Amino acid sequence: MDAKLRLVKNLLEKKSFRRKEQKFVVEGPHLVGDAIDSIDFVIYTKDQPLLNQLLRKNIPCYKASQKEYNELTGVETPQGILAVVKEQSYQLNDVIKAGNPLVVFCIDVQDPGNLGTIIRTADAVGASGVVLSKGTVDLYNPKVIRSTMGSLFHLPIVQDVEVEAAITFFKQHKIKLVAADLTGEKSHFALKYDCPLAVLVGNEGAGLSSEYSALCDEKVKIPMPGRAESLNVSVSTAVILYEAVRQRLKG
Repeated sequence: MDAKLRLVKNLLEKKSFRRKEQKFVVEGPHLVGDAIDSIDFVIYTKDQPLLNQLLRKNIPCYKASQKEYNELTGVETPQGILAVVKEQSYQLNDVIKAGNPLVVFCIDVQDPGNLGTIIRTADAVGASGVVLSKGTVDLYNPKVIRSTMGSLFHLPIVQDVEVEAAITFFKQHKIKLVAADLTGEKSHFALKYDCPLAVLVGNEGAGLSSEYSALCDEKVKIPMPGRAESLNVSVSTAVILYEAVRQRLKG
C-alpha cells in the first residue's frame, strides 16, 4: 500500500514523473466514473456506490485511512476516492475524423483553469478534438483535470504539437485555419463556420503571435463595445465556438 500511496503523490506533484509513467490521477466519484475504462487502480476512504461498479470490472481498489488520503489530495474538501489512470495517446489524424471537423488549437495557453475550461467547452459544443502546442500547460496537471469536469475523457486531445507542423497538417487536409486575434479586421460573426475548421487561440498575456496568425486563412476579433480591452482566452474560445455551433445548427 505504501508504494501505491507514493506513486499517487509523485503523479500529483511531478509532471516529469507523469510523463515517465504515462499515468495521472483523477479524484472524486464523477471523474473516477468517467475514467473507468482507463483506470489502473483506485484508492478510497469509505464505501460508496461507485465501488461496486469498479469491482465488477476487476479494478483493484485499496482502502486508505483518512489521514493517508488527506496527505495525497490537493482539494479542500476531499471526496474520498481517487484513481490512477493510464494516459490516452492521440495523433492529429484523430481530431479530423469527423465529417465536418471543428478543432480547437491552443498555443502556449498557460493557466490550468483556462485550458480545462477550453476543453470542457470544446466537449460541450461537440468539437472533434483539441490540439495543444508544446509550451501549453500540462494536460494532466491536477488543476486542468478538475477544470475539465471529465471532458478530457470525451474527445481526442493531442499534446506537445509543433505549431508549424500542425498548421501544415491542417492545410494539407483542407482544414480552414482561423486565428482569434485582437488585430483582426473581421468580426467573428462575419465568418462562415460550416466548413472543416480549426480555431487557433493563444497565450493569456501575449495572445496569438503575429507569425502564427499570418499562417491562418482568417483573423477574427470579438466585438467589444464596452470598455474592457480583452477577454479571457477561455471566454474568447467559447464565444467563437458557440457562433460556430449556431451557424452549424442553423445550416
